[in-house]
Amino acid sequence: MLSYNSADAEIAVKIRHILQNIRISVWPDERKDMKDNMYDRLANGVENAAVVCCFLTSDYENCQICKLELQYAHKRRKPIIPFVLSDTRPWKTFSWLESIIDNCQLFNIDGKPESNDQSQAEEFINYMNRQLSISKYLESQPVNQPSYLFELIKYEYIRNSRIERFMNPSKSFPIEQSYINLTIIETEEQREKEKKLRNTEHSNAINSTFEEIYGTKTPIDVKDIFEKCKDKSKQVLVFGRSGIGKSTFCRYVAYQWATGMIWP
Repeated sequence: MLSYNSADAEIAVKIRHILQNIRISVWPDERKDMKDNMYDRLANGVENAAVVCCFLTSDYENCQICKLELQYAHKRRKPIIPFVLSDTRPWKTFSWLESIIDNCQLFNIDGKPESNDQSQAEEFINYMNRQLSISKYLESQPVNQPSYLFELIKYEYIRNSRIERFMNPSKSFPIEQSYINLTIIETEEQREKEKKLRNTEHSNAINSTFEEIYGTKTPIDVKDIFEKCKDKSKQVLVFGRSGIGKSTFCRYVAYQWATGMIWP
């Protein structure tokens, strides 16, 4: 399988032709238009791949789709062979790629499609065969389980990462810019005080006595909210009036999970 950003399709086609000329099946082939079909990438691409070849560029490193794709291949213990372009900077990363390619041999390839270094191709084939031999001794998750389900869910939250404005749905803003004002109710006494305030004729009374009930307002990290859960299965109940931001908060938490900002 070839894993690459669309900006690097030209050089990926070059490698695909080299492999096909020596009768190695390559996914995706010329007829496959991947675009953003994440299910096809994982279910047919990664799952059926003997080896995953990735093309390391800044575009690849910053692409969330490529990230999910390669992380899933690593999770499935697929042999990974990284390519770097010889006309780019020396590759050195401190991002999510580091833990995946740290022990891999990097193959420098010429960025010009007309270039064809036969000796380098032979070196690549030999290395690929060695990786295939090693992979036979590595355990993987059972193939009959849909283990790519989480990756597909993550992809959907990353793809739908903008919040539509309530009064003008045609305009939206990134979910990272959301400001969420939460009240963490930790005691039954706090809950009873709030119930009494909700029945008052003056709605602004709730705001004026907020700190009296809940204490001083302080910023809190999303992951720290769940740390307050004592059970192994961490659950948080979110309630409030319609339009207060319950769904937005849930989407924000799911987006942070999908991007690896929390619970990587």
